[in-house]
Amino acid sequence: MRLPKFRWAVVVGAAAGAAVPLLFFAVPPFQYFVTTGRGIFLWPSGIWLMATDMEGRGYGSSDYVILGISILANILLYVIVFSFVWCVGWVFRAWRGSLRDGATI
Repeated sequence: MRLPKFRWAVVVGAAAGAAVPLLFFAVPPFQYFVTTGRGIFLWPSGIWLMATDMEGRGYGSSDYVILGISILANILLYVIVFSFVWCVGWVFRAWRGSLRDGATI
Protein backbone atom coordinates (compact mmCIF):
# COMPACT_ATOMS: atom_id res chain seq x y z
CA MET A 1 0.00 0.00 0.00
CA ARG A 2 1.50 3.29 -1.07
CA LEU A 3 0.88 6.38 1.03
CA PRO A 4 1.14 9.96 -0.16
CA LYS A 5 3.92 12.02 1.32
CA PHE A 6 3.19 13.74 4.60
CA ARG A 7 3.30 17.19 3.07
CA TRP A 8 0.43 16.21 0.74
CA ALA A 9 -1.64 15.11 3.71
CA VAL A 10 -1.04 18.52 5.29
CA VAL A 11 -1.80 20.42 2.06
CA VAL A 12 -5.01 18.48 1.40
CA GLY A 13 -6.06 18.95 5.03
CA ALA A 14 -5.48 22.69 4.82
CA ALA A 15 -7.34 22.95 1.52
CA ALA A 16 -10.31 20.98 2.87
CA GLY A 17 -10.30 23.02 6.07
CA ALA A 18 -10.55 26.23 4.06
CA ALA A 19 -12.99 24.92 1.44
CA VAL A 20 -15.67 23.68 3.84
CA PRO A 21 -16.44 27.06 5.47
CA LEU A 22 -16.28 28.82 2.12
CA LEU A 23 -18.76 26.31 0.67
CA PHE A 24 -21.08 26.90 3.62
CA PHE A 25 -21.18 30.62 2.85
CA ALA A 26 -21.03 30.57 -0.94
CA VAL A 27 -23.17 27.64 -2.12
CA PRO A 28 -26.89 27.76 -1.24
CA PRO A 29 -27.41 23.98 -0.78
CA PHE A 30 -24.65 23.93 1.84
CA GLN A 31 -26.17 26.89 3.70
CA TYR A 32 -28.85 24.46 4.91
CA PHE A 33 -26.22 22.84 7.14
CA VAL A 34 -25.39 26.18 8.74
CA THR A 35 -29.00 27.14 9.45
CA THR A 36 -29.92 23.76 10.94
CA GLY A 37 -26.75 23.40 13.01
CA ARG A 38 -25.70 20.16 11.32
CA GLY A 39 -22.63 21.76 9.80
CA ILE A 40 -20.86 21.60 13.15
CA PHE A 41 -19.48 18.19 12.18
CA LEU A 42 -17.76 19.59 9.09
CA TRP A 43 -16.89 23.00 10.55
CA PRO A 44 -16.21 22.38 14.26
CA SER A 45 -14.71 25.81 14.89
CA GLY A 46 -17.93 27.37 13.57
CA ILE A 47 -19.22 27.17 17.12
CA TRP A 48 -17.43 30.47 17.70
CA LEU A 49 -19.81 32.05 15.21
CA MET A 50 -22.76 30.65 17.12
CA ALA A 51 -21.35 31.92 20.40
CA THR A 52 -20.99 35.46 19.04
CA ASP A 53 -24.42 35.41 17.33
CA MET A 54 -23.21 36.77 14.01
CA GLU A 55 -26.48 36.11 12.20
CA GLY A 56 -28.61 38.51 14.22
CA ARG A 57 -26.84 41.75 13.34
CA GLY A 58 -24.85 43.36 10.59
CA TYR A 59 -21.26 42.41 10.00
CA GLY A 60 -18.79 44.70 11.73
CA SER A 61 -15.02 44.56 11.54
CA SER A 62 -14.80 42.40 14.66
CA ASP A 63 -17.19 39.88 13.08
CA TYR A 64 -14.83 39.41 10.15
CA VAL A 65 -11.96 38.89 12.55
CA ILE A 66 -13.95 36.20 14.38
CA LEU A 67 -14.88 34.61 11.04
CA GLY A 68 -11.24 34.61 9.93
CA ILE A 69 -10.06 33.11 13.21
CA SER A 70 -12.76 30.48 12.95
CA ILE A 71 -11.68 29.52 9.43
CA LEU A 72 -8.01 29.42 10.47
CA ALA A 73 -8.90 27.21 13.44
CA ASN A 74 -10.84 24.93 11.10
CA ILE A 75 -7.80 24.67 8.83
CA LEU A 76 -5.66 23.73 11.82
CA LEU A 77 -8.17 21.10 12.97
CA TYR A 78 -8.36 19.54 9.51
CA VAL A 79 -4.55 19.46 9.24
CA ILE A 80 -4.35 17.70 12.61
CA VAL A 81 -7.00 15.14 11.62
CA PHE A 82 -5.44 14.47 8.20
CA SER A 83 -2.00 14.15 9.82
CA PHE A 84 -3.37 11.67 12.35
CA VAL A 85 -5.03 9.60 9.60
CA TRP A 86 -1.76 9.65 7.64
CA CYS A 87 0.17 8.46 10.72
CA VAL A 88 -2.28 5.63 11.31
CA GLY A 89 -1.91 4.62 7.67
CA TRP A 90 1.87 4.69 8.00
CA VAL A 91 1.80 2.45 11.07
CA PHE A 92 -0.64 0.07 9.35
CA ARG A 93 1.61 -0.09 6.29
CA ALA A 94 4.66 -0.84 8.46
CA TRP A 95 2.71 -3.51 10.33
CA ARG A 96 1.64 -5.20 7.07
CA GLY A 97 5.23 -5.06 5.84
CA SER A 98 6.46 -6.72 9.01
CA LEU A 99 3.94 -9.54 8.53
CA ARG A 100 5.35 -10.22 5.07
CA ASP A 101 8.96 -10.17 6.32
CA GLY A 102 8.28 -12.42 9.28
CA ALA A 103 9.45 -9.74 11.70
CA THR A 104 7.21 -8.03 14.23
CA ILE A 105 6.90 -4.43 15.28
